[in-house]
Amino acid sequence: MTEDAPRRLRAECSRDDYASMAGLARALYTHGLGPHEVVRECYGVGFPEEFFVLADAGPHSLDLMVDFPLLPWRLAVPPERGGQPERPDPMADITRKVFARDPDLVPLFLGVNVNLEHGGRVHCYSLAELGAGRTTVFGIWKDVEPHNGVERCGDSLLAVLHEHHTQYVDWLENESWDPANVRTDPVDEETVAEIRELVPMIEGFQRRAASRGSG
Repeated sequence: MTEDAPRRLRAECSRDDYASMAGLARALYTHGLGPHEVVRECYGVGFPEEFFVLADAGPHSLDLMVDFPLLPWRLAVPPERGGQPERPDPMADITRKVFARDPDLVPLFLGVNVNLEHGGRVHCYSLAELGAGRTTVFGIWKDVEPHNGVERCGDSLLAVLHEHHTQYVDWLENESWDPANVRTDPVDEETVAEIRELVPMIEGFQRRAASRGSG
């Protein structure tokens, strides 16, 4: 690959197009850049350590109560660890809708369970906030319709994930005590225990991010 390839790919790249972003990332890795540099080149601003802590852990394999898009997460995966898949994921359409609504937003995850505060929302970084050194997370309803407002959801990605999973455990425990649910749709205690174990895992990510200077 020539030295001009990354420059050409960068000029052709659009943040709502997975193929062009993945192609740029591959070119940058080929030229010796690391994950932090690749993500910065792709988005024009550096991402916080909390993002890379979670990216290093492989968010798509953690069984968290959220859905992660390929962008921006797989951009932080170098070739020796699998790199970028060839094809976009089912959340690519949501990514395009969010970009069309507000190009400043970078979708990070979709919260599961619409009964919860963060469920059903696409949670995003703001490039402007990142550029100002803030990790603020904003949310918009998953349909991304014109009437769906963008709202501030929390101070950081990991803080919102922690709150979501804590609320998820509380909701399941309340459901398990509901007499109607006990009779008709009992909550599996094993499921509650498994989700409860996700909370200290997220807390571990928070400590790791803090030790790196973010989170």
